[in-house]
Amino acid sequence: MNSIIHSIRFKLIVFSILIEIIMLSLLIFNATRLISNHLTDETYKQIEIIKSNFQASMLPLLVERDYASLDALLTEYTNSKNIVYIFISNNNKILASSNWKNHDEIPIQDKNIEISKNIFNGHVDIKYAEQSFGIVYFGLDINFLQSAREELFSQSLIIALAEIILTIILSLSIGYYLTKHLITLTEAAKKIGSNNLDITIDIKSNDELGLLARAFNTMIEKIKEQFLTIHNHNELKKAIFNNMSHAIVATNKDGIITMINNQAEVLLGYKADEIVGKSTPEIFFDKEEMKEKAKLFSDELNEYVGANFNLFVIKTLKGLPNQNNWKLISKDGNKLIGNLNVTSLKDEDLNITGFVGVIEDITEKYNLEVALKEETHRLKSILECAGDCIHILDKKGNLVLYSSSFIESLGYTQEEAKNLNVRDWDKNFNPEELLNELLISHKTFEAIHTKKDGTDFFVEIKTNGITLDGEEYLYAASRDITERITAQNQLRKKDSIIEQQTKLVSMGEMIGNIAHQWRQPLSIITANASSLKVKSEFGLNIEQEELKEVCDSIVTQAQYLSNTIDDFRNFIKEDKEYSNILISEILKKTVSLASPSLKNNFITLILDIKDDLEIFGNKNELEQALINILNNSKDALIEHQKDKDKYIFINTKKISENSIQLEILDNACGIPENIINRVFEPYFTTKHQSVGTGIGLSMAYKIIKERHEQNIEVSNKTFIYENKEYKGACFILTFQNGSLLA
Repeated sequence: MNSIIHSIRFKLIVFSILIEIIMLSLLIFNATRLISNHLTDETYKQIEIIKSNFQASMLPLLVERDYASLDALLTEYTNSKNIVYIFISNNNKILASSNWKNHDEIPIQDKNIEISKNIFNGHVDIKYAEQSFGIVYFGLDINFLQSAREELFSQSLIIALAEIILTIILSLSIGYYLTKHLITLTEAAKKIGSNNLDITIDIKSNDELGLLARAFNTMIEKIKEQFLTIHNHNELKKAIFNNMSHAIVATNKDGIITMINNQAEVLLGYKADEIVGKSTPEIFFDKEEMKEKAKLFSDELNEYVGANFNLFVIKTLKGLPNQNNWKLISKDGNKLIGNLNVTSLKDEDLNITGFVGVIEDITEKYNLEVALKEETHRLKSILECAGDCIHILDKKGNLVLYSSSFIESLGYTQEEAKNLNVRDWDKNFNPEELLNELLISHKTFEAIHTKKDGTDFFVEIKTNGITLDGEEYLYAASRDITERITAQNQLRKKDSIIEQQTKLVSMGEMIGNIAHQWRQPLSIITANASSLKVKSEFGLNIEQEELKEVCDSIVTQAQYLSNTIDDFRNFIKEDKEYSNILISEILKKTVSLASPSLKNNFITLILDIKDDLEIFGNKNELEQALINILNNSKDALIEHQKDKDKYIFINTKKISENSIQLEILDNACGIPENIINRVFEPYFTTKHQSVGTGIGLSMAYKIIKERHEQNIEVSNKTFIYENKEYKGACFILTFQNGSLLA
């Protein structure tokens, strides 16, 4: 019933009825007023007519004093429906009357018609020539006015009731049409409010309600999407919350626990429903420690801090870092050590609504630190016996702990060592930049230490971050590697000598090649010049065409000699730059430099350059490596194939989009299997010292493998060429494109 009274439909009907009643009341009142006025006006007119009739009919009788006729006339008037009484008075004497019984009293005359009265009391003076013959008093029945008004009112009331009933029916119809969809929308809104979104409002009209229904459906879809997004976010947050490695405890601003994660349940041994809703300090914090820390915090903050929940959040409330170690007591009584970091939760107006405590279980770490602290003195003894120079630095680089061997290596006394900083023995060490990096990971690196007397020596240092008494320190063990560095420098110098020797050998080979290459061009130049000289001496005629041919021949041969010099100069110059270069270009220059020597020794070079690849490398070094391999094959062919066919095959083959294989194959019977694995060792050779030094292949290996980070392999290979079977050494070089480190 209450819902019906408060419904729009009920309010619409009541409102419509009230308006209808007001309007009909005004209408009835106004109609009644107008008709009453009209009837009154008509009555006034009738009264005037009656008075005129009285004047006309009674004057002759009064003049003649015919009172009997007057009585008859008056009786006739009273017998009509309208005249109630009538009498004629003259000088307070009634001359004639009809239906008037009170002869001693004159009725009070009415100035205006009052419908509430039944009779209108009127009079008329019967005069002639300004002489009064008597006054006619009469009472006019005006009940018809009241009856007419009552009849009008009753009819208007019936019409009003009919209109009200029609209004109710119409309002019910309109209300039903309007509110049936509103009820549907209301029910839908209730379902949405109860998170039931599996609804669709089926209102297909094109009016405002239809538009509202479609807007509702769109809103429901959007809410579904938002709910799904929120659900996914909440699931993600829940997953993150419950799968964090640290325990998390959330409270309201009064310290009542509102939420804990899975790790907190594991750490503390409580299920969420066992401690949610309870006060934090009373459950799993050590009360004695709380009292001790309350005193410490009071001294630190210069204000009283009680041993209650405020103890845990006072620093957070003041905007200070709030991370401290606390003793925790689990449900089964185990004592733990947790590092608690407390942050605040705030609403949109930045008012604190609660706190979140992140607890890291550092029990094991704490016990280790305690054990480490207890073993400090024993550690010092161990340091004294350590083979390496042990030293421990704080985060500012100050020396806090060291072995005697360390300060002895620097030349300081025990007293001087107390004030040392890492910059005193390592000028290049920057504590601000390097210490934080070294504290978090193991590092091994080389450095230069400086002794008290200014002498430098090389050291290898191994570092690791450690924690003592809650503070981070850098543990370092250094070892003097001056002798090793010296040996490495000597080895590099030796490698440089080997490289120079290889270069000189190649240069010797090339000089011989150049001498061989220059013989024919020089012979042609000499012959052409001598021919011109002889003809000139004997006065023979030299034709211009002949002179031009001789000069062109000399220029061509001279150009060839110049190109040979350019190739030789490019080969011997020290070019250490790396660039992108094609394998085919390297082979072209290598063949150009090596082919004269090969031809001079009757060695046939067979090229099959099908594929090509661009790599990043040093052109001169790669040419040197290939020449060394070709020279090795040449020497082997000269030794093992003296009177036989001598071949060297060079071919390329792509093995992938980014790599290519270069094969150099000879038919010099191969390399003995017992030494094939040593051919790339420096100074290893099976040749006579007049022929080989054992540095050619080792340098080729260093250039290909170490400087260009490519691959080189050697094996023996049996193959058939021109229907003959041969065996020889096969060098396979595998190149990949991309940036290379030299």
